[in-house]
Amino acid sequence: MRKIEEIIIHCTATPEGRDVTVEELKRWHKARGFSDVGYHYVIALDGEVMAGRREETMGAHCSGRNAHSIGVCYVGGLD
Repeated sequence: MRKIEEIIIHCTATPEGRDVTVEELKRWHKARGFSDVGYHYVIALDGEVMAGRREETMGAHCSGRNAHSIGVCYVGGLD
């Protein structure tokens, strides 16, 4: 297991009320050249926590800090 030192929180920066799935985020990230969705967890509009990358796998969510962090992204961020 990787040594985890931080939990880094992100948002999808999508309009209020627009739901986004892990699969949709994966498509966005793959279009940017990532191998998978960059986050370990995604929190949906209804509060459901959806799995992204396995915790054992380094994320792709915060340059320079991915090796020792877990990335969590909540859906929303814009109003």
